[in-house]
Amino acid sequence: MDRQTIMLELTGLSRVMSSDVRDLVYKRRAVTELADSYEPINPFLNVLDDVEAQLMEAVQHSIYIHLSNEERQAFMDQWREMPPHLQLGFLDDYVLEAAR
Repeated sequence: MDRQTIMLELTGLSRVMSSDVRDLVYKRRAVTELADSYEPINPFLNVLDDVEAQLMEAVQHSIYIHLSNEERQAFMDQWREMPPHLQLGFLDDYVLEAAR
């Protein structure tokens, strides 16, 4: 486990990863695979943008539902250290690793 994962785990990552968040991670993965296989006109890019927005909204919602104020602040401090594209990759890796 890398430092980022450890810090997020300490501040409540496992509680943030609700079933809604996990489902959206799987949905994003499926749409990404579809989008990667279409050229030159890709009808899945807009769908991918929507799924990613839903996923990030679900993460924010889960943070506010499952973490106390202190935990939320500590988690958000760590979470904001990553750019959004790395946050999405992190969620994907975390869910896939948990499924193993």
